[in-house]
Amino acid sequence: MRTALTATFALAAAIAAAPAAHADSPEPVPPRARKLAERGRELHQRGDYARAVTAFKEAYVLAPSPGLLFNIAQSYRLQGSCDDAATMYRRFLAAGPSRDARAIAEGHLATVVRCVQKRTLNLPPDAELASIPVPPAPGPDPLFVDAPAPSPSGSGKVLRGVGLGATLGGAVALGAAAYFGVRAHNASAEVERLYSEGASWKTILPAHQRGERAETAAMWLGIGGGVVAATGVTCILLGRRAEHPSPVTVAPARGGAQVAMSWAF
Repeated sequence: MRTALTATFALAAAIAAAPAAHADSPEPVPPRARKLAERGRELHQRGDYARAVTAFKEAYVLAPSPGLLFNIAQSYRLQGSCDDAATMYRRFLAAGPSRDARAIAEGHLATVVRCVQKRTLNLPPDAELASIPVPPAPGPDPLFVDAPAPSPSGSGKVLRGVGLGATLGGAVALGAAAYFGVRAHNASAEVERLYSEGASWKTILPAHQRGERAETAAMWLGIGGGVVAATGVTCILLGRRAEHPSPVTVAPARGGAQVAMSWAF
């Protein structure tokens, strides 16, 4: 659960400083603010949300950034401080984030506001307080260094379902091919036995025909089952890729930022 929660965690975009080529570029981020933000992220990932809030706030004092407001809100939410989390999400939204970042923050804000209301009425909080019930951004948002992890796509689920069905169907076909292969072998052995006993062709013919039919069925079922099973496995892999898109990571660098992408199956 903690791993899934930290997937929504983000450092301030201000840490990934813009190139200094423009005359009106903001002042460089103080090294102390960068260090505090990184320290906050480490504490957040370890589940030490109270100390993470402190580190993010100290970084914000040195280098105000909407991304840091979001980080503080996240830490408050996961700590269970619904009132403080609601305040910080509202401050983040007031900073004018992008559409995708706004959708994420508004989803979390609704969760903590509901939490505040339930506590006012002395009702137990929702189990989803520490969940991530919001639509993900389709790619890295400029407000974040680590973009929120997207949820499984619908097409990925469909592909995996089709792949699973095709793989099972192919396995059944291969099993049937093995069955008919055994029948063809038994028919061939019977033909040889009848020949050795000096039986007439009229007596041997039914066993011979059974063997040919079984051999043909085994061949086609084996080919078809293999193709269908291979297609199913391919669909499962493609569905898995669609459900878990390539993570994009942006890291601060001198004069801008570095972007890295990785693929995994």
